[in-house]
Amino acid sequence: MVDSGIKRGLTITVSGWAGVGKGTVANALAKDLGLKVVAMGDIFREMARERRIDLERFSATREDEIDHQIDKRCLELAREGGVVLDGRLTGMIAGDLADCKLLIKCDMEQKAERVAKREDISTQEARKRLEERDANDSAKYISLYGADGSQQDIYDAVIDTTHLDIEATKSEAIKVVRGILRRKESYF
Repeated sequence: MVDSGIKRGLTITVSGWAGVGKGTVANALAKDLGLKVVAMGDIFREMARERRIDLERFSATREDEIDHQIDKRCLELAREGGVVLDGRLTGMIAGDLADCKLLIKCDMEQKAERVAKREDISTQEARKRLEERDANDSAKYISLYGADGSQQDIYDAVIDTTHLDIEATKSEAIKVVRGILRRKESYF
């Protein structure tokens, strides 16, 4: 539980679409800053498992209440602090509770290659799944919130990982976040 509304540490959000490198960035930042990572996708997958529903079907047919439950948890964690929140809308949901909000982006071809490798499927299949998921999620979020979290002006920084390997992505994210926190005098 949150003590009297007082944060116990930094709150960093890492937002973006599937396959852009959010998890890589979130884990690198957590390690560098001594924070825990909470991935909203893990909470979502756990909800699907609890209901014994295939993840893709659960994602496509979920009721709005599921999103609201995840958002509520995101807000609780943001208020508490000491965390890197990894998820599509974490920056938008956490808002001013976040000390630093990153948006990670990447072109579709690179995303599809990454997801294909990670899930051991063809690049074409990965691209098809990503396009469907992105379209469904975007429509869902716009209907719920009037925005899908991709509006760059709500973030402290945008990092394009299209041409970055894993190590360069981690390094760039750490450099950017440390700079933002220094400017905001939030940590360093």
